[in-house]
Amino acid sequence: MDTDYHFCTMYVLSRWADFGSANSKIIATSAQLVDDNMDDNSFSDQAEKAALARGIQIRYSSQNIWNNLTGKGNTEVWIPFHFLPGLQGETTDEKLICRKHSALSTALGERLLETTLDNAQFAFRLGVGLHVLADTWAHQGFAGINASINRVQNLIYNASGESLEKVLKNFVDNHQFVADFINNLNPLGHVTALHCPDQPYLWWKSKYLFVDGRKNWEEFLEASEEIFRILQQVSCVPVTGLSDEQKQMLTDCFQGIQDEDFDVRYQEWLRRIHENYFCIPNFDEGDETVAYSTGTILGDPDFCKSFYDEINDHFYWVRDQLQEQGIDVLKSEAVY
Repeated sequence: MDTDYHFCTMYVLSRWADFGSANSKIIATSAQLVDDNMDDNSFSDQAEKAALARGIQIRYSSQNIWNNLTGKGNTEVWIPFHFLPGLQGETTDEKLICRKHSALSTALGERLLETTLDNAQFAFRLGVGLHVLADTWAHQGFAGINASINRVQNLIYNASGESLEKVLKNFVDNHQFVADFINNLNPLGHVTALHCPDQPYLWWKSKYLFVDGRKNWEEFLEASEEIFRILQQVSCVPVTGLSDEQKQMLTDCFQGIQDEDFDVRYQEWLRRIHENYFCIPNFDEGDETVAYSTGTILGDPDFCKSFYDEINDHFYWVRDQLQEQGIDVLKSEAVY
């Protein structure tokens, strides 16, 4: 999922759940920041040491390309924050495959339901946790490790561009020396499915995964329904779920805003939010001007500490849940 979901959809759902515009912005910014919270300088720990001196324990929840290739902390990033393990199957790799409605995703939902408004960090906890929960719909069928279980064959999708199978075939035909590498590749996450899992308007399938095709807009709407119910309960309003009108508005956006560039989709979502397309009650100036910026959190010392407190708390919660199942893949000490 991209900024159009993790920030914009999360903002709309939060406002519909009766959170004010300021708290909704923190929830949505925290959710998107999980994707943008990466090490900008892999060759220096100066920023991390400076933050620690201010009482902030930085833990990254995303990776740049360099760290993905080197494998620096990959499991500590992708497993707890983007590919929550489903804990199903016989082998450890199979148990690490992300699945919606799994026992662990259900436990995460229950954990978030315990959040109370007297917790000063409730918006940060909701943002971080709901990002991970939402990704169980987008990333289902893939694991946050380099493994053969992530291979995708005969990828077909209804967006512009060639299928991955054709791209790889052409590449191998023209560069025979990499053929063995391609055939033995243990891909990370959904890399061999390109960006298909995260684009809300896409229909796609492959030879062994989603063989009948997957309509992302339906998956994203299902995720939104569960997230909305959690937000309503935490907000202490009646838990009604999404109305038919709200479902239609979300579907119109998921399915109708079609562009491979997620920033284009994000900008269109913002335009609709600013014009109150979503019929937000008590629409105010915060709604008219809301936009995503990492500085909203990282530029505020108190917000920054709250965000990283929740990032670390979520990491240790996932680690403990996996260890109870005999899966010891996440380090106990601080990673960065």
